[in-house]
Formats: sequence, structure tokens, C-alpha cells
Amino acid sequence: MGNACTDEFEVEHVPVIKTELLPFNDHILDGDYEWLVLTSPNAVEHFIPFLDRVRYKKLASIGKKTSETMAAHGLNVDFEPSGYTQEKFMEEFDAKKGERILYPVSANARPLMYDYLNRAGADVTRFRLYHPVPNMKSLGRIERLLQTHPYAITFSSPSGVDTFMEKISPEKLDGVIVVAIGHVTNEALEKYHVKSVQPEKETLQNMFVLLEKSIR
Repeated sequence: MGNACTDEFEVEHVPVIKTELLPFNDHILDGDYEWLVLTSPNAVEHFIPFLDRVRYKKLASIGKKTSETMAAHGLNVDFEPSGYTQEKFMEEFDAKKGERILYPVSANARPLMYDYLNRAGADVTRFRLYHPVPNMKSLGRIERLLQTHPYAITFSSPSGVDTFMEKISPEKLDGVIVVAIGHVTNEALEKYHVKSVQPEKETLQNMFVLLEKSIR
């Protein structure tokens, strides 16, 4: 949790979820793979301790923040789609029949990429690496912040939306601008009948630009 400032407003980062490593059969790490596919910064952080055991030729990311997390650990990314979604990854990634792909994911990950890779004939080893759990300290902080009538609240994942709604409720968002980073996050909010606005691109910087324009 921390604060950041722009020229127009103050931002407080209060993550509603944290992630925990799940047990898995580590024998899958002993194979030879053409690709290692990591689709989030959380996946990178949780997989780093196991990286030395894996033999892979190329590394794929799903977006800028994931690639930046990889680079922070000294990893070179061989493929990153031009957009930060599974749909864009599927559109641009050239999956080949018979290629062995290691694909560690969140327990809540959508199956779209896995299904696409299988349809392309790739030999995909997909396993649940971590799962999201509520960050109760942050949720308490958010409840207190909402009492101060903030200008906006932002969500960047469906799991964050679900956790907020389960612990706090959508009524607490009345009178607050809700920003969704990504169409999947927007769809999660719609399930709770919460209207949101979305930045042009699915990045924090574009979110700040959207909010600055809104304030003006």
C-alpha cells in the first residue's frame, strides 16, 4: 500500500487481494519446453524460485507490466503481444503443432489461451501456481477511504472486483467514479450492476490520463 501524486490528484494504492503459492506436482518442471508462458507479474514472482529447474527455449509475456517484472529479474522476453489481453495474445502468438509449452497460471485464470493453444496442437502443461486471497487490512482501509468521498476508485482485475463486492458491497460506490482497467474487469463490474469508465489502453498511465481529463 502506498501513495503517489500527479499534478491533479493523489493516488493511494490499496490492493484488495494478495496472492499465495499453491502446492503443485513439481515433476512437471523437469521437462524440456519450447515456451514458458507467464501472463502476470504475480505469475512471474511466484515462478522465479522454480526457474532454475526448467529447461525452456523462449519466454512469452502477456503485457508490458509482466514483461517489466521479468526484466527486473534479468529475463529476456521473446514474445509480448501488442495488447494486454488473452485475446490479443491468441491473435498474435504463432502456436505450432507439437510444441511443448509450460503455462503456470492463477487458480482464477480464464481458459481462453489454454483452449487456443490446445486447438493449435501444442502440447500444453497448464497448472495452478497461485491463487488470490482477500487482503483484509487493505479492505478495511478502503472502507475508511470511502467515507471521505473519494473522487474515483479503480479496479484492475475481476478477482479484485469480486473480493471488493463480497466484503464491502457495490452500494459503497454510489457517487464515486469507477474505473476499470481492461474489458474483463469491466464485465466483472457489470455483474454487480456497477457502471465504469475505461482508459484507452489497459495501463496505469492511461488510467491517470483518463482521470486527469475527467477532473478538468
